[in-house]
Amino acid sequence: MPRYDRDEIARRAGHATWREAVEATAALPQQEAGRLLGVSHPTVRLWRAELGLGPAAARPSAADSAAAFRDDVDDPRHGSANGYRNLKCRCERCTAAWTAYQRDRRG
Repeated sequence: MPRYDRDEIARRAGHATWREAVEATAALPQQEAGRLLGVSHPTVRLWRAELGLGPAAARPSAADSAAAFRDDVDDPRHGSANGYRNLKCRCERCTAAWTAYQRDRRG
């Protein structure tokens, strides 16, 4: 990994200090922050770790997302084959959509 003059990179990106540049891009994905700062995304990850700016808040697990979907009867994905197959919803609308999908698929 190349060594960078951190303050020079910050100035080129329009920031006063290296810390300010890293903090200003902390909410962005690593690849996008790397493009804006002109460095590789592993460098962005390293710099964020040095400043204690770890990864964004953990995303919910697939099981948690599916459970939230099943609990929300107004979710527009109800009544879809995706709701039945991937989100494991067994409501009448999702079951009917899955049945229709399978019927169409078989011809």
